[in-house]
Amino acid sequence: MKSTSGFTIVEIIMAICIIGIISAISVVSYHKLRENAYDAVAKETLHQVETAFKAYTAGGNKIPMKHYTFYGFYDSPGGGRNEDGVKTYHGGGIGLAMHKANYLPNDLLNPLKNGPKKDPYLKNNIAFVTCGKNKVFFYIEVYNGGITERELRDRELALDCPSKTHSDWLAEHGLPFRGHGWATGLFRSKPRYIVAEIDFDNEPLDSD
Repeated sequence: MKSTSGFTIVEIIMAICIIGIISAISVVSYHKLRENAYDAVAKETLHQVETAFKAYTAGGNKIPMKHYTFYGFYDSPGGGRNEDGVKTYHGGGIGLAMHKANYLPNDLLNPLKNGPKKDPYLKNNIAFVTCGKNKVFFYIEVYNGGITERELRDRELALDCPSKTHSDWLAEHGLPFRGHGWATGLFRSKPRYIVAEIDFDNEPLDSD
């Protein structure tokens, strides 16, 4: 009798399936580790921005409302638009202002380049939003954790941020009060954010 050795078709198929499962698990684990590493960097970056901003305002620097762009953290001044004859959103990015005042380096966005891109406006940037004269928000999109876009917008609406910023800005410029509409959007992309909410109850922000 002549005996032969080798793998059966069933054994080969099982081996391929096992290799495929292991490969899939490895890929998922790699992406999870990458996302966690990015989120940790984003959290440290946000903390650095919050610390620098508090030092920046404590140093006597003014933060004009409706002056710095929402999403262009290091944008150069220029452009913008006019509201009631007053130039708005022409001061560039708040990050650039803090950098020029020696409170921040100019490369904080570099570690954020490989992050999530669900927010079509933020695009791995650092957002800056005022809430009247006494509160500001900084936020960064992350992969996991944080809060959803809807939760962030609901928080801003609960604080009446759009109306407060608008009415405080009108008052500071001696303009008559009028209503201000603001839409929340459709929330289709479902990004998540880590947020720094900074209060200045005793030292209101200047809008000049």
